[in-house]
Amino acid sequence: MFDYDLFCQGKCQEPSKNRLKLCIILQGDIEMKPCQIEPVLIDDRHELVDERYNPASEQNLLTRRHFLQKAFVTTATLTCADFLSYFLAFGLPSMTSRAHAMTQQSAQQNTQPQFLIQWFLEGGWLSYDMFSPVETPNHVLNRLANVSEERYRVLKWGEDNYRIKTHGNIRYGYLAEDGKDLFKEMAVLSSMSTGTFHSGDRLRAHMGHYRFELSEDRAEDERSVMQAFCEVYGQSYALPNISWHYWTSDGELNEAAYTGRKGYYHALGPVWAHTIYAGTPYNLRRFLLRLHDTTNNAVHKAVQAFVDDAQQFALKDTHIEAVKSYASAAQIYKKLMSTGYKLDKGLISRLFTDPALREKFQITPEDEMITYTSINGNKARTKFAPMTNVQALMTYDLMRHGLSCGFWIESRDIRLFDSHRSRKHLWNDKGEPNGQSDQTDMMRRHLWNPLKAFVELLKTTEVGRTGKSYYDCTTIVLNSEFGRSIHGAVDDILKMNLPEDKKKQMIDDQDICQHWPVTSCAFLGGNVKGNTQFGGAGEKTLMPVPILPDGSMDPAYDPRLGDVREGKKPAKEGFVPNHGHVYATALYLSGIDPKGKGRNQAPPLKFIHRRG
Repeated sequence: MFDYDLFCQGKCQEPSKNRLKLCIILQGDIEMKPCQIEPVLIDDRHELVDERYNPASEQNLLTRRHFLQKAFVTTATLTCADFLSYFLAFGLPSMTSRAHAMTQQSAQQNTQPQFLIQWFLEGGWLSYDMFSPVETPNHVLNRLANVSEERYRVLKWGEDNYRIKTHGNIRYGYLAEDGKDLFKEMAVLSSMSTGTFHSGDRLRAHMGHYRFELSEDRAEDERSVMQAFCEVYGQSYALPNISWHYWTSDGELNEAAYTGRKGYYHALGPVWAHTIYAGTPYNLRRFLLRLHDTTNNAVHKAVQAFVDDAQQFALKDTHIEAVKSYASAAQIYKKLMSTGYKLDKGLISRLFTDPALREKFQITPEDEMITYTSINGNKARTKFAPMTNVQALMTYDLMRHGLSCGFWIESRDIRLFDSHRSRKHLWNDKGEPNGQSDQTDMMRRHLWNPLKAFVELLKTTEVGRTGKSYYDCTTIVLNSEFGRSIHGAVDDILKMNLPEDKKKQMIDDQDICQHWPVTSCAFLGGNVKGNTQFGGAGEKTLMPVPILPDGSMDPAYDPRLGDVREGKKPAKEGFVPNHGHVYATALYLSGIDPKGKGRNQAPPLKFIHRRG
């Protein structure tokens, strides 16, 4: 596939003007890059110029979610949001104690709380320094005659905090150092292959592995991994599928070509599986306060039929999901109400504002703002998302209040981890080494610090009176769309019929931190087999080593160098996992058989399950 992201070399335009533009955040190095980025920080409480396109706006939350706009409604299809809207409008119905007890008992018997969180660092992390660790020389300091054999690392490579290490059973690079306290809970997948196209591989991370075109209309049987999860578990939640990714924010996607069902489509599956773009804390609080103002006669009529004879419906297996939705809505309603069935706006207004939580997640006012970013000179766009520490706080609050079960957390700034670097910029004008780009601070701020605080809270918070912590019931996936290179072959350049000075310029301008199909991911959660690692990348080949169905490396390969041992033949059953395997494994760890959930064709990696 031709990679337009790598081809584009245009200069950034000035970001769009905004009266509340507060500051410009400089990202990466000052050199010109193939994917040039210029983010602008703004306060979303202002009426944005392009609010009609804001997926987290109040209007779009309502229309996208179709909370109360279904054309065909029966008591069996009622969602938690339907019941909650009815209760907010008319109060909690007066039911006989027997009917109420039966619905509560029926719901409890059929409820297995599950939560799925995808934590995505968009832009492409340096996987060779993360979970696909390779030990190489640093030819930034010691050049070779054959430039194609050079490997370029950060300037501090080899120092104590900048080397390949092992903690427990996990071998890792310096970018994972701040997360090693979580390794005992973590399963690391070090052999993984992707493409090298930002938008395409971001979409594969959502949709799994099968043949599709980005600009095609998504079909009725397609599902993102979060939609597949929430189709099974989401009906009992008011806001099941919360996301901060906003895929079409990518600066190089033609907005006119991605209307309707094209690209990532939010409304696949039943209404309770649809993607809800949460936006900032202010935005989501405003939406929750308005939920009770929405009405729909068809839905309310179905709800009324249910509450008129709840005892009957509690006994019907075909209505168990509606029963669970009723019980969940009643519980949420009680949390949101004070005496007299009056909406406690103060409680909703306090969501995401707990001072202790804000301190734990190290949240500053700036973290709750959004950024507009220009990519390769295109119009500046935004994900309408706050920082990941804010997203993590919102996720925890929504979980503990029983409002949501699925979350796609994503780094706020578009292509933040897109760390391109040309060979000539490995050294300054005086010939002194600069080294490879260093993502350590970004990884610490956007992943490890908020993730560790989040996991600690999940472990110390009980789900109702189940005796289980939220962590016991949660699956967390850490991922990025692809990895980055640490080298660049020049043989083809040297063979060109060009003057030597032109060849030298091409070699100097070659991107040695480009999009690269070798990457990794990691899993955390109650069903994950912790302190485990599967696969790896070869230090000679720089390619992923195939693994077998039980998770072990193909013995035909040298596990360190990555090439096939002399006289050995690769196993027929050997394979390299991709985004589709991650999709299927996330569902499998959540208790869902992934077969037939969407169009993903890759099977789950069952060996990652604690009982696998």
